[in-house]
Amino acid sequence: MDATTWIIVLVVVLVVAALVAWLVTQQRKKKQQEHAEHLRAEAHEHATEIPETQVRAKEAEAEAERARLEAERAQSKAREAQVAATQQQAVHEDRLRTADEVDPRVDTSSDGYAPGTSAHDPDTVLDADDPRRSDGTEGTHRA
Repeated sequence: MDATTWIIVLVVVLVVAALVAWLVTQQRKKKQQEHAEHLRAEAHEHATEIPETQVRAKEAEAEAERARLEAERAQSKAREAQVAATQQQAVHEDRLRTADEVDPRVDTSSDGYAPGTSAHDPDTVLDADDPRRSDGTEGTHRA
């Protein structure tokens, strides 16, 4: 075999190798295009679900807003109830203080005085011989 034959064989091998490379590249591009089309088809199928998902999201937002408003109303009612309870407690204590001030056995000036505890608290009840007692029983002792 002479040099010309080797050159022809080498050129034929290179052309065949180039042709094979080109075919492989074309096949790869075709597969990539098919895969891209498949992905586009899937995306298009899922795109039909988007409006429904958006509607559900809007409904969830509206429900959250309703719940927030209801929570604010409930919190407001709780505050009003607390104010009413505090006012009722104050009226109750005021009535007890008034009763204690009228009762000659109760020392409302005592450090330990608290409204309503006078009937059970011996420190706020005046003894019969206590000079502060003003019911006319000064000097008499309990039997």
